[in-house]
Amino acid sequence: MRLLGAVLIASFIASNLPAHAEFERELGPLASAGSSQIIQGWTGTKQDGWFVLNNQQAGGTEQTLVVQAGPAPAEGRATSVRIAINSSKPGASLGLIATNPANSAICLMEVIADKSAKLFCMENGKRQDIATIPNAAKLDGTDVIEMVDVPGVTRFLLNGRMIGDVQGSAALGAQIGIMAYDTGVFAITDFNITSDGQNVPTQPVTPSQQTGGAPQTADTGAQTAPQNGGNAPQPVAGSGAPSGPLPEFGGDSGRIAAVYYGLVRSIFAHEFGHALIGELQLPSTGPEEDAVDIYSALQIVEPTMYPSGDKEIDDMAIGSASYAALQWYYSGKINEMKGSSPSPWQDEHTADLKRFRNMLCIMYGGNPKVFSSIADGVKLDERTRFRCSDEFNKQNRAWRKILAPHTRSGEWHPEGEQPANAAGAMIKTVFQPSSRRVGDFYASKLSSALTGYFDNLSQTYVLPRPLTVTFRDCDQLNAWYDPKEGSITMCYDLFEHLAVMISDVEMGSAPADSAGQQPTNASAPASGGAAGAVVDELRDDGVAASMVLFQSPYTGPTPNKHARATIITTVEVAKIIANGRKTLFVDTSGLQETMQNAFSLPDAGRDGSVTDSLQEALDEWLNEKAGGDRSVGVVFFGKGMNDRSSYNAALRSATLGWTTFWYRGGLEAWTGNGLPVSK
Repeated sequence: MRLLGAVLIASFIASNLPAHAEFERELGPLASAGSSQIIQGWTGTKQDGWFVLNNQQAGGTEQTLVVQAGPAPAEGRATSVRIAINSSKPGASLGLIATNPANSAICLMEVIADKSAKLFCMENGKRQDIATIPNAAKLDGTDVIEMVDVPGVTRFLLNGRMIGDVQGSAALGAQIGIMAYDTGVFAITDFNITSDGQNVPTQPVTPSQQTGGAPQTADTGAQTAPQNGGNAPQPVAGSGAPSGPLPEFGGDSGRIAAVYYGLVRSIFAHEFGHALIGELQLPSTGPEEDAVDIYSALQIVEPTMYPSGDKEIDDMAIGSASYAALQWYYSGKINEMKGSSPSPWQDEHTADLKRFRNMLCIMYGGNPKVFSSIADGVKLDERTRFRCSDEFNKQNRAWRKILAPHTRSGEWHPEGEQPANAAGAMIKTVFQPSSRRVGDFYASKLSSALTGYFDNLSQTYVLPRPLTVTFRDCDQLNAWYDPKEGSITMCYDLFEHLAVMISDVEMGSAPADSAGQQPTNASAPASGGAAGAVVDELRDDGVAASMVLFQSPYTGPTPNKHARATIITTVEVAKIIANGRKTLFVDTSGLQETMQNAFSLPDAGRDGSVTDSLQEALDEWLNEKAGGDRSVGVVFFGKGMNDRSSYNAALRSATLGWTTFWYRGGLEAWTGNGLPVSK
């Protein structure tokens, strides 16, 4: 970034403002704005494929470049731009803006010079903060901001990661562009607005049509800070009941409680370990991530070591502790399945297996009788079991010793050096409403018990300032401690992912080794055309269209929409073939038989991220098969309705800019309609 900044700054010394025609490549539909909308104190020029805004003196000012785009078409519209920032001001920012001057309204998704991302809207002077995510940007010249909108709703993304949704804002449906704030160098390139793969017609905006008096966007003290560290968007009132899966584990209430309570105990204890180190300025007992994993294990095993005498409570303590550890074992073994061959669970082939090994060792060392069955199941050898007893004692002593100066003395903490009535800050717990069934389960069923648990921690440790624990929808699989805000964020999304994974493994829906199996009717003769579908290819299985890749294993319910690709049915596939449209058909199932003239490419559906090395390889492969013609459509399909790999492949392809279709029914629907397959 320093090199880029030096190049950009040098460009301003050597260049004058060029005519807007020179900005077509960098600014696309904003090209004319690059010369007609520059305000006093700012300059704009072109350098090495970037359009560069420079402001060295007019601190606290905003530069917008906008175009009249109008309402989003029914088929949707996507706006994207690649940006870079070089500024000594931590609050300097650059982002995508949707604005409607007639309504005195804007929505802005900005990247800040401190690497955070913010999304907010303002109407008639009233600001609504939607999301603030720290360290979301890379600031290396590769950050891409996207705005995907359909009539009435707009989704903002950064580097493929959802930041938040805006619904029904008065800012939508008029002007779209970019906004830069404060002094520094701001670079923009690859700005485009498309719909269904085609450029969207726009109209230039004259200075008199631009929004005036735009709201301040940087952290200068004049704006209202987002509450709770920047909340994700809330479910819209009246939008219906929560959706998504809610694993019920055969209706076994004890098991349900053990799974959901165990997951939150494990994840929270890890993040609370980070918080203790940060808030109390503790010395770490080793690498911080490993240290807080140990703290988590100690907290989880302790209730099993001191039974209450109430069988139901004691059984749940053991069950929740078991699932707190088993989540890492299941995750590690699933990830290991991606490799060419399995390895012993004790080998450190994945971070999750290492985490499981360390956690189980502490738990077994603290209570061998209770956890011997798990140790037997994963073939924990006797030498390791013996070592785990010593490991538990060593780590338990270490953590109690470093926490003693901040611990109230009491029945369970005789080592505490603080009096029982020592003053200290409280832990505040917030359970936000959730649009997902798992999140709603936590908020409505478990919030009381969890709040009691957090209150007990407040009574145990003498905290220097209040700590806020917020459970909410995040649209990411994550949980984190924010030392600046003094907060812990617990994402419902992560708990849903882990609960579904455990259910898939234990309830028998995890995939078997079926690479050599063939779908029913695979050899059925062609019927001369697509018959009525044997399955409802557009049925709603309660799974939301995901902007992130589904994790391995790739078997489970799929959405009836796609976040980026166009979903099609057997009838539409047959029409594409009959019309002779130049289209690539790609099968991610790995089965021996597939649709005629289709390519088999199971790796296209792998998880990871849409910025990993596989992404580039897929783009090269598609480009080769399409003969360099990027107008060629691509249809991805898999085994059937429960094959998530085809969804992943379609998401990867659409993110690369290919015209992408997702055939959700896949080979299950194709052969069920009597259509031909071949090897």
